[in-house]
Amino acid sequence: AVLGVGGAVFFWNYNPPDDRSLSASTVFGRIVAQNELVSVSYDYCIVDKVSDINRFFDLFDIPFTDNSFWYRYQGTIKAGVSLEDADYKLEENTIRISLSSPYIVANEPDMDASGVLEERNNILNPIHVEDVDAFQAQCIEKSEQEAIEAGLLDEARENAEENIRDMFAVALGEKCAVEFSWREA
Repeated sequence: AVLGVGGAVFFWNYNPPDDRSLSASTVFGRIVAQNELVSVSYDYCIVDKVSDINRFFDLFDIPFTDNSFWYRYQGTIKAGVSLEDADYKLEENTIRISLSSPYIVANEPDMDASGVLEERNNILNPIHVEDVDAFQAQCIEKSEQEAIEAGLLDEARENAEENIRDMFAVALGEKCAVEFSWREA
């Protein structure tokens, strides 16, 4: 009975050493299989007023035909790198990875938080759906421009390097150095 209990405890607690036979090509293959690495997101909120007034042959404004609306446009921009064309080269204990420049992966509006805050409609010059759609398109362009100017793509580059470096470190250990080169789009 003692021998049976001792054997059961031994096999229950026995932990054979891990087989770390992963290679750089195996790890890189698994990373590239994801096709895309989203490495940073940026939340934005744009609130602006849009006004319109009818004009007579672009000579003067027609009185009592002005309208306006306040609109809030909120969302999240995600940036990252494409892994489809990523290349690597193994030189002793250094892995050299070549990636394309980061880009904006998605610009997702939060339509629950977005919408018209206040409107001043006019029967002589009503607000049209096209006016709101045009403003939303401007907001998308403005949000992406502001995000790029704020350094979103630089942060995406830094985070992508850190994430890939961490993946190799976990799989291959700290003995392996990872260096990056970036191809401009």
